[in-house]
Amino acid sequence: MPIWRWVQMPIQAEHAAQAEAALLTQAPHTRAFPGCLALRLYREESPEGPTFYSLSAWESPEALEKYRNSALFRAFWAKLKPLFREAAQAHTLAEIGCF
Repeated sequence: MPIWRWVQMPIQAEHAAQAEAALLTQAPHTRAFPGCLALRLYREESPEGPTFYSLSAWESPEALEKYRNSALFRAFWAKLKPLFREAAQAHTLAEIGCF
């Protein structure tokens, strides 16, 4: 059964453009990773700076873990993490219904 991964990434205001560019550059690579079924990116504005969100669908928890342990993800996260204004939050969700 597929799972969904929701990641909230609060970014320092002065790094908004850099973070958005990094997310948009990484997206096709994440989407092409084996086991990734879908990927969407979102942006929310606030006075403190933007918060970016990713919502991805994965074939299984194991597929997500392979991505999270990959060199592709580790290199991307190492570039993005210093731009955060506070820690990212991630949630792995199992769908219980679609209406």
